Amino acid sequence: MKLYIANRSEIARRIIRSASRMGIPTCVGFAVVDKDLPFVREADRAKLIRCDNSRDAYLNSEIVIQTAKEMGATHLHPGYGFLSENADFVEKLLAAGLEFVGPRPESMRKLGDKIGSRRFLQTLNIPLLPSYEGDDQSIDRFKAEASNLGYPLLVKPSAGGGGKGMFRVKRAADLEEAVDSSKRTSKASFNDDRIFLEKFVDPARHIEVQILADRFGNVHVLGERECSMQRRHQKLIEETPCNFISEKLRKQIFDHSIKIARAVNYESAGTVEWIWDGNDGIYFLEVNTRLQVEHAVTEAVTGIDLVECQLRVSRNEKLENVKSGTNGHSIEVRLCAEDPAKDFLPSGGKIHYLRLPDENLRVDFGYAENNVIGSDFDSMLGKIISHGKNRSEAIEKMITGLETLCVMGPTTNRAYLLQILKSESFSKGKLSTRMLESFPYHFNLLEALRSFQDLQGDPRHFVESDSHEDLDLHSPWGGLDSSPASEAWWMDFENQRYFHLSFTDWSIPRPRKNLSPSSSVQDEASLEKLIKSPMPSKIIKILVREGQNLKKGEALIILEAMKMEHKIKCSHNAKVSKILVTEGQQVPPDESLIELE
Repeated sequence: MKLYIANRSEIARRIIRSASRMGIPTCVGFAVVDKDLPFVREADRAKLIRCDNSRDAYLNSEIVIQTAKEMGATHLHPGYGFLSENADFVEKLLAAGLEFVGPRPESMRKLGDKIGSRRFLQTLNIPLLPSYEGDDQSIDRFKAEASNLGYPLLVKPSAGGGGKGMFRVKRAADLEEAVDSSKRTSKASFNDDRIFLEKFVDPARHIEVQILADRFGNVHVLGERECSMQRRHQKLIEETPCNFISEKLRKQIFDHSIKIARAVNYESAGTVEWIWDGNDGIYFLEVNTRLQVEHAVTEAVTGIDLVECQLRVSRNEKLENVKSGTNGHSIEVRLCAEDPAKDFLPSGGKIHYLRLPDENLRVDFGYAENNVIGSDFDSMLGKIISHGKNRSEAIEKMITGLETLCVMGPTTNRAYLLQILKSESFSKGKLSTRMLESFPYHFNLLEALRSFQDLQGDPRHFVESDSHEDLDLHSPWGGLDSSPASEAWWMDFENQRYFHLSFTDWSIPRPRKNLSPSSSVQDEASLEKLIKSPMPSKIIKILVREGQNLKKGEALIILEAMKMEHKIKCSHNAKVSKILVTEGQQVPPDESLIELE
């Protein structure tokens, strides 16, 4: 057996780890932008895939299959995302003589495709939310069906997962824009632009059940996961077990999940997702016919290696003696390169310094020091997983670990995760899928200073020279003009700019908070006259025209970066003077997009 991993970053490293322990040689294909990532070095063999679009290295089925065959692979593991739930790809792979580490394409068509799964599960009397999943994908039909369903509702892609392309629509006036965005995102991420409408439940909690099955009829349930902590329908914090559900409810969703798996002769790992309305209503959401991002919390409490089980199933091994019991409580957080202070816009750039938590936590991380976070893929850097004898201990371990963690370069959501974990609502388990909508990020200066102070003992970044050499490119510090008697440096960290003055005694004083330097050279009004790109991105849609009068908060332009769409809004009442870009154009960071007057 030789395993090709059709994925990248942290999940590729995770699969390599289990395969290596089992003595299975691994190989990967990688895009040019990923050439320095750890997974390329850790695989037994790696091959550069040259293509115009970096995503094609992992999303183009012909390229993936050809590369796997050229490298002599017998099996292919898709990880999650990309082609992991694409039944057409699996059929092509099997026809090419390779084995797929996952379910059969027939099962995927019935379950992995969300439109198809809803139609199929209606025959099994599985509880479903009201929806429209028809073949007519015209906007007129969607408007009519939305009116029948009533608002609020969700616009959801039929393919893929991870919350990508999912939008909550509160009123009819916003439906067309949500439909267009959902179709674009789904096509870019999963090569499938079919969408459907689903009634929105509020308040709600998101529960999912981990299933594991072999090719001999053995179906196991490995507990449930609480996944209600979501931002824009993307999970941010997951945990297991769910402390709030009754044994009656737990048995109900377990029985339904097993019924679904047996009905399609499911094999390998999969996840059945449910929405709970807080009363007696439990409704099917979807089946993810793949390994989940949050699979690690289940592994922590069961002691079962899910990737190993997937590989064993692909080798026709039986899974007869799988223990379903759990031990303690586990929590996972997703560390993302995004700026909480700027409405979670993606934050790219070089990782100048990286300090990961200690051995008391599991860290599945996709990047290393000096790696560059680009805009071609999503913003997740990695996952941190804690395990304790109970929920309180798991929370405390996670807080300690995140306070130890430091990423210098791209801005991350670390501080926001800490604020959530330390909140009363989270500690008491008062969770819902909309909790984070009313949980704004607050910059914590004391926390930033503490993290900064911890770094002062690292000589790689804080020892300076009295020579006149250029600043080390690996340092997070940038130079400022200074007098002969001293040197001054600035550093952007956690969305703030800090200053360090180095005098002849080489002291490093405690940094102080300062207003952005731009305010001293430009007045605020002049800054707002030019809208610039906050990151490398693609212009998806221009929402305004020259001469148009705008109100504060009105959307100007839609950008696409890190597989997500982002709206740039007007910060004040203004008039569009000139549009400087065109739809479809690729722009670098800080590129001028629109002039206002």
